[in-house]
Amino acid sequence: MSEIKNKVVMVTGGGANIGREIALRFAEKGAAVVVLDYNAENAERTVKEIEDMGGKAMAAPCDVRDREKIFAYVRQAEARFGTVDVLVNNAGGSAGLLGKLTRFVDAEVETLDFVLDTNIKGAMHCTQAVLPGMIAKKYGKIIHMSSIAAVVGLVDRVDYSAAKAALIGMAKALAQEVGQYNICVNCVSPGAIHRAGCAPMEHMTQLGETGHGGMPSDIADAVLFLSEQDYITGENLVVDGGRTLGVSHR
Repeated sequence: MSEIKNKVVMVTGGGANIGREIALRFAEKGAAVVVLDYNAENAERTVKEIEDMGGKAMAAPCDVRDREKIFAYVRQAEARFGTVDVLVNNAGGSAGLLGKLTRFVDAEVETLDFVLDTNIKGAMHCTQAVLPGMIAKKYGKIIHMSSIAAVVGLVDRVDYSAAKAALIGMAKALAQEVGQYNICVNCVSPGAIHRAGCAPMEHMTQLGETGHGGMPSDIADAVLFLSEQDYITGENLVVDGGRTLGVSHR
């Protein structure tokens, strides 16, 4: 089992909701945290929370589609804290971020590009940025945030479902490539998770949850678990309160 204390962790989308919770949890365990988020204010707020608790953190305001900035921030983090030991590719989202959820037949190509680039290319850029350091150190944990959309699909989110499924395939293939360097690559697939401004039960009902709604802490638990394991790789851990088990007839 790996020790998180004194490790360097990079969390994308770390400024709010699930990403923020993950960043704070790593900080509580003694890790230095790089908080990458397209919203600079949110990134700085999470960093301040970590510093207020006595931890070490660095804000990296950046869109994960911006490859040059990502590589630059990784170099800054390495100079300040050392090699990035854990990467959590949490940033992502559906066409809902643009207010353009629609049936696939009507999806605009610009929307498809946004969803695929944000979820797939974003994770690829971040992974390529940290991999050289991990390989040299012969240690690393890479955790992609997939979704139950990758497992069972979601109506009006065909592009998002495809993108999240791609992350699972990426994890399985990359795990085989880098296992020799003691690097583990896995995915976490959340179900309905409470977001700021949306009550857990309302969010659960909105997405047709058949188990129970979850909290960001439930996903942070799964991410921390995988970051501490040395013999789990190429896996997709579904954390959905039972939603993908099927329809309940209680």
